[in-house]
Amino acid sequence: MREIYIRKMRYDAAKQKLEREIHAAFIDGETMIQVVHGIGEGKLKQLTEEFVARSDFLKLYNTEKWLIPNPGVTKIEVLGPSKEDLKKYLQ
Repeated sequence: MREIYIRKMRYDAAKQKLEREIHAAFIDGETMIQVVHGIGEGKLKQLTEEFVARSDFLKLYNTEKWLIPNPGVTKIEVLGPSKEDLKKYLQ
């Protein structure tokens, strides 16, 4: 699982890093991403959720059924080809 740390970052810098890292994770074939945004006022969490809603290859991963969720972290499931499939395509 790839971790993207945007806690304590300014909104614009966090947005650029989030986009860059999520696209890199997709290209690398990652299936799960954990975004650490902290609690604060909720602006970075909102940024993360809006980015996921706009992307057709991402889905929020809900663990509330099994675990007590960490409010400072958002887990994202990448809906794309697996690492093995990507290796085939990139060769």
